[in-house]
Amino acid sequence: MENLSTPPITFLSSILKAGIILLLIFITLPVKAASPFDVIINEIAWMGTETSHNDEWIELYNNTDLSINLDGWSLKAADGTPEINLIGTIAGKGFYLLERTDDTTLPDIVADQIYTGALNNKGEYLKLLDKQNNLIDEVSCTNDWFAGDNSTKQTMERKNPQLTGNNSKNWQISQNSGGTPKTKNSLKSIETGFLEIVKETEQPKDKKEEETEKEGLAAVGKQVFEEKPGSSDVFLIALALAVFSAITILFLKKKIKKFDLLPKIR
Repeated sequence: MENLSTPPITFLSSILKAGIILLLIFITLPVKAASPFDVIINEIAWMGTETSHNDEWIELYNNTDLSINLDGWSLKAADGTPEINLIGTIAGKGFYLLERTDDTTLPDIVADQIYTGALNNKGEYLKLLDKQNNLIDEVSCTNDWFAGDNSTKQTMERKNPQLTGNNSKNWQISQNSGGTPKTKNSLKSIETGFLEIVKETEQPKDKKEEETEKEGLAAVGKQVFEEKPGSSDVFLIALALAVFSAITILFLKKKIKKFDLLPKIR
């Protein structure tokens, strides 16, 4: 009679090895780099506040629906000051506030990070880079800031977070002194932001300019609507594999018990 009490140990071993290998592969998969405009420079208080001209702050905004880990990212001025190594996480569709020197710059709002180094009142060229040193956003105000008022302490606000920060038409002066830290920018940006930029693009262009513009819009459209896997996706896949492996082990254990009981029943 065939010996049914010996379970397929080699099969069990193969399943476990395969599960472990797949788990390691998915855990070690590199996460896709961030795309341009995933996180943008959204508001700049280069003039400080009514309390002190030293109370400068910068606000970032996450255009995506997912949280983004900013560890290893940097925000740098072309002249070397400030140069900020970012830490922490920015929530999906959320804001990230950088306050200069200490957290008393905006007493009623907690900063996400403190930095040192003054912004030049005559303008700066700021770059936002991810951990792979890819350019995610930039604001080129080398000649002068696009908006803001040093006397009234009204800040420089971005109108449309999906459009370039190098277009002066995409920036405005805040409605109120002190701007809108960690909240939506002034409402007038909704009313006039798109209209001013559209009006500018309605000017006559030659064929080459039109082709260049179409290519640019296509690239922006692709980056905005392209689904990007993040670290959370890798974690979910790894978790699913771990659960599958656990279920398989439990199933095989039951099979082993069944084989052990067969001789007794017979």
